[in-house]
Amino acid sequence: MRRLTILCLLLGALGLVTGAAGADPLNPANPLAGTGTWRHSTIQTRANPELLNYVAETNPTRKYLLGRVALTPKARWFANCGTCNPGTAQRSVAAYVADARRGNPDALVQLAVFGLWPDGEVVRGKRPAMSWSMARYQAWIKQVAAGIGSARAVVVLEPDLAISANHGADGRTMPDPTPGTRMAMTRWAAYYLSRLPRTTVYLDAGSADWLYVDEAVRLLRASGIQYVRGFALGATHYDSVASNVAFAARLSTALAKAGLPGKRAVIDTADNGTPFTWAQWNARWGERYRATRNEYYQFDNTPTCFSRTEQVCQTIGHKPTWNPVDAEAAKLGLGTASPVLRRQARLFVDAYLWFGRGWRWMQQGGNDARTEVRTVRMATYTRFAR
Repeated sequence: MRRLTILCLLLGALGLVTGAAGADPLNPANPLAGTGTWRHSTIQTRANPELLNYVAETNPTRKYLLGRVALTPKARWFANCGTCNPGTAQRSVAAYVADARRGNPDALVQLAVFGLWPDGEVVRGKRPAMSWSMARYQAWIKQVAAGIGSARAVVVLEPDLAISANHGADGRTMPDPTPGTRMAMTRWAAYYLSRLPRTTVYLDAGSADWLYVDEAVRLLRASGIQYVRGFALGATHYDSVASNVAFAARLSTALAKAGLPGKRAVIDTADNGTPFTWAQWNARWGERYRATRNEYYQFDNTPTCFSRTEQVCQTIGHKPTWNPVDAEAAKLGLGTASPVLRRQARLFVDAYLWFGRGWRWMQQGGNDARTEVRTVRMATYTRFAR
């Protein structure tokens, strides 16, 4: 043992031992750990309504609450659409990258790349077929990649890819009509983006309350998991971090058995500070939504909490970090009283990131008064520190 320790020290001195500086010894290759700041975006456009609301606010209390979201490092979404020009993507991505780095080459740039649903996920009550050609999608991805360049970046690739597994909340009654096309597009994007020198990619794998493990394995294998670091959980769901940690452990283990070892997870904590499953949402809000069709009660737009004791409602969650067992881990169910989950988090989770956007109306882009109101409420009743 002493000889092994001395050998490791010598190899480390020679730079021959790989691993992120400061990384957990149970996850030494974590690319999101170690040096480099995580910064919020300072771009004041409609693509960053959180900051626009924060800057415009004059009431000190509301400004502080808005700042809890606006000033937190989080993923900027880049999405295609039916009328978008792929040629503009490079310019907008590069501008965001420069802003996120602000002169620091080791700053972590966070992006969510969402291109499989250019016409919307539901059109006139049905899932639409993929309207973009592979060539158009590839041209868009190439522009996104050119905008990232050599920056140190993390990409959550295709949030809601899990729809193409044709399972989940409404996957059985409203399946993806072209799942093979979408998975092939994602597979190509995973391969292309993984070639960037300092970009780490995670494929969407739904949430612990969405796909079964075997379904997630099939989805990820068909979508290019072999090319990337791992998978992302919780992008458009609100299940608990503890449930997603346990799911990440099972999924990573299953992928390893399928010949794809070493896959790790990132978990969204933007809007699950008061976690709930789809089944719990359905029990409280589902009938009201179906009866009224009021988007206020829709799953993607679950009402925000009005107190710290209310359940099945949204608040902001744990701050972004590459340390899944920090001082607030007990609030996630990952305290010292839960040694198995705690070890699973250290082994299988690279980071908690904010790539959900529950404070936005229907989790979408743009800005309106409802987004500001939702942000204030979610920040007011959260259990978590900044």
